This record gives sequence, structure tokens and C-alpha cells, in this order.
Amino acid sequence: MQLAHDSIRRPVPQTNAQVRRPSHRERDRFVGFAFAAADLLIETDGRGSILFCAGARCRLTEGDVAGLVGTSLLDVVAPNDRKYVTVLFKRIQDKGRIKPARVVFQGCDGNRFPALLGGCRLDSCPGSLFLTVLLASGPRNTNEALAAAGQLLDGNAFSHILEDRIIKAREKGLDNALTLLLIDGLQSMVDALPEGAASEVMQGIEAYLRAISANGDSAGQLATDRYGVVHASDIDGQEVQAHITQIIQSAGGELPGGIRTWSLDVSDERLDPADAARALVYTVQAFASAQGGEFTISSLEDGAKRMLSDAVDRIGRLRATIEKRDFFVVYQPIVDIGTRTVHHLEALTRVEGMPSPADFITFAEDVGLIYDFDLLLTQSVLDTMHAHRKEPTLPDVAINLSAKTLMSPIFLRQFLAVTEPYGELARKLLIEVTETVVVTDIAKLNEVLQKLRAAGFRICLDDVGAGSTSFQSLYGIQADFAKIDGHFVRGAVDSGRDMAMLRSMVDVCRQLGLGLIGEQVEGPEHAQLLTELGVPLAQGYLYSRPSRDFAYFAKDWAKMAGTGGKVLRKG
Repeated sequence: MQLAHDSIRRPVPQTNAQVRRPSHRERDRFVGFAFAAADLLIETDGRGSILFCAGARCRLTEGDVAGLVGTSLLDVVAPNDRKYVTVLFKRIQDKGRIKPARVVFQGCDGNRFPALLGGCRLDSCPGSLFLTVLLASGPRNTNEALAAAGQLLDGNAFSHILEDRIIKAREKGLDNALTLLLIDGLQSMVDALPEGAASEVMQGIEAYLRAISANGDSAGQLATDRYGVVHASDIDGQEVQAHITQIIQSAGGELPGGIRTWSLDVSDERLDPADAARALVYTVQAFASAQGGEFTISSLEDGAKRMLSDAVDRIGRLRATIEKRDFFVVYQPIVDIGTRTVHHLEALTRVEGMPSPADFITFAEDVGLIYDFDLLLTQSVLDTMHAHRKEPTLPDVAINLSAKTLMSPIFLRQFLAVTEPYGELARKLLIEVTETVVVTDIAKLNEVLQKLRAAGFRICLDDVGAGSTSFQSLYGIQADFAKIDGHFVRGAVDSGRDMAMLRSMVDVCRQLGLGLIGEQVEGPEHAQLLTELGVPLAQGYLYSRPSRDFAYFAKDWAKMAGTGGKVLRKG
């Protein structure tokens, strides 16, 4: 054993004269490389005290940056980001290196500005951290502004940035991962802690999740006890759990539940990058909004995996439906109650093998494919109208577009590009706006609709009174028609409350100059009620069921007067 031990070759100690020191040329080259990647180079100790500083002043000091030596880097970081930067220091010590992350600094003039802070440690210089500061032009959007201000993104902002991060990760080959975090009982624990300790927990969780997130701005709080973070793939769920547990225990907290993390695959090759991102966003939103037993500590992993797998499959089928045009359109007439002639038709979507068109449309909206589908539906309806353009009584046709679709910044341009080749024929389209309840900026939606009206399209608000089109929407949107929700039309026959609501809606719409349509008119009593209220147009099974036979309406709709209350078309 002794011989074997002695036979191991050991490095021969070098004297100072034998140690090769870098030449001035090599030193200058290293410094040049460093400044090519950053505006400011800083060396600190493990707690942030500045040992060396060189480069641009970066608004951090009025004099030479060397004057920062002896101060703490945390003193020039915005207060809300100091705990976050402390976590970044710890990650450099633990991991050896961090990629540049967005940090808000506080200039000597009191103004704050964003920059990218990166860093590493060297084994040859124990106790020191080597940091780079690269000036940023400012948060590129509201989501980054939130993160840069020392806050986690909310659920909507996180979903928005998630899609962008995942698509870029796939396109650039970045090795990113997505982790969902459930801290069961977080709120009840925080409520039971003293104020200072409660703040320590919440700020600590925020700082840690931001510190591990891609670019420092890819973490969000999805619900009271749920978080999401996009991060480098070298971070695993167990590490996240351990850090969050330590934060809670250090503040004297104890969770009544537990902590569970779930990492999602962001590189599913079954879908293209955009659709794979949509599947993830859909799953994250479901995770954020799930109630009670839908997502519990015990069911999270299996339930979420099934949900993501189902989302991937459904998006694949939806994409195939769109690309193969594997759907058809049926038409239902809106009738003048007095003359019993067709005023216009409504185009309704049907998908083979899918019993509920509403489920299809809702899922398409949730995963962001409704834009593609709405454009395809518009083109399909216009193609049908073009095929019957020589009919002397060619009816106008209403197409349903969700408010969410219309709020897309590129949809209006795409819609006008699709309709423009059809010329004046396209002006026979009415746009029936659905789900205005999802829109928080009614003024912005109205701005889009007025551009469509200026282009010659008429606007109809769907489901007035049902909550999806509120009185706020009626007040804020200038339109041509309002379709009264069928619940009130049918209910008003027997319910005084429904009748009161119906009268109120009719009065408001009439005062706003809107043409009125009553829907779900299934019996003569419903038509009579609408007539008494002065509602001139109606839609429902009393007149016709939806039919694929567009030619029937194109040829015969003007001859339908005098049918004596009979059904125009059973379909």
C-alpha cells in the first residue's frame, strides 16, 4: 500500500519565477472580450461589496466608476430587486455561472433603469464574484415591465410570455424547461404569520423564482398557491422544492399541505413550435384555474400529464381540421316577423364527428387557433356566396367572430386581405361579434369595429343580456344590430322577471339605434311576444332549422311570405 501510494505522481510545486504570467497583450485581449459583452465589469465579494469596477458609468455614479469600490452593489440596485439580486449572488456561488438576467438599477439621479446582470466565479479567485452589466433599452413590453419592477407576472402575462419563450427555445435550440409549482396551503400559512415573516416568505419566493427564470423575467404567479417558471433545464423540481421549503422554514412558517412541482416537456415534436407552445399555454391556464379536486397534491402529476397529452392531441386534430377544411357550414335564416321573408342568414360551423360546435370553437379560442379558423370560415362563406352570385335574391350572411379574434393586432389586416378579392360581394357579410365579456378594453374593440364599418361591413352584437354582451358593451360599442339572448325571449312568456329584463334590453337597444333580433323563437307565442315589443326580426326553429342548402335560401327566400306560420325549412 505504501509503495502504491508513493508511486502516484504529484504535481511539482512551482516557484513564483516559474509561474507563467499573462502578457500585457493577453491581459488587454481578455479585457477587450469582456467589454465587448458588457458596459461595466464589477468584482464583488460574496455579499456584494465592490472590490473592482471598470467601464461605463451607467448612470450609477457622477464620477469615475472606480469610486464605487468599497460600496455595496445592492446600494445601486432598485429596492424591489435587492432580494432578487441577493439570490442571483447565491446562484453564482452554487452554480458557478448565471446567464444575464434583467435587473433594475437605481441611478445617482434617483431614476431607475433596466440592465442585464450576468456573472461567474473562478476557482482561482475564491470569495470573488465577477459580474457584467449590459445596459438595456428598457422593458420591451408590459410583461417585462412587471418583471423588471420586482414582481412576478400575473397569469395572463405569464401565458403571453410563455408562448414567446417556448417558440424561441424551439427555434434557437435553447435548453429550457417549464415547471409548475403548487404550494398547498400557502395563503393560510401566510395569513397566520406575523406581517414581517409573511412578507419575507412572499418576497423570498418571488425573488427565487425570478432568479432561476430565463432572462429573469419568465416567472409568474398563476393563482394564490400556484406558480409557473421557464428556466434552464439544469434546474429540477426537487431543487425548486428544497429552496421554497428553506424560504418558508427560515421565516418560521409551516405549510399545512405540501409542495409539488411538475416539469413540462417544451420540445414535443408532434407539433410545430407554435402549436406546442399553445398546448403548454392551454395546460398552464387550466392548471391556474382548476378548482378543488381537479388539481390536488396527489393528482397533480397524473392529471396534468393527461391534460397536456390531451391538449397536444386535440390541437393536432384541430390543426388537421383547419388544414384539410374538414368542416362544413350550415345556414339559418333571420326572418322579418311581419312579412315572414328572410332578412339575412347566419353561417354556423359543423365539424364531422364533433357533436358540440361550441366545444370546438371554445377550444380553438383557448389555444389561439380561432384566428386561422375564422379566416378560413370567412373565405368558405364568401366562396359559397360567389358560387350563387347570379341569383337575383342572394341573401346577406352573418359570420360569427369572437371579440378575442377581433382584438388580435394582425387579424383586421388579414381579414381585409381575405375579403378584398371578393369586391362588393364581401359587403354582404355581417359580422356577428360574440363573447365580448372576455374583452377588458371595450374602447379598443370598438375602434376595430369602426374600422370594419368604415370598410362597409355591418356589425351585430350577439347574445345581448346573457352576460357575454353586457350593457357596458352596448354602451361602448357602436353597432348596427343587437341579437337578444334566447333565454329571455323564451322565459318572458311565463316569467315577469324575464319580461322586465327583455323590455329593458329592447328599450336600451332602440335608444341606441340598433336593429333588433330575437333568437330561439321556437313557437308562435315567442314571435307574438317580440311583435308586441316591437322587435322586427327573429331567428329560431319556428322558421327554419340550420341547413346546408344555401341554394334553397338564395333562390326561394323572397317567396317565403304567406307561408301561414309553417316552417320554412326543416333542414
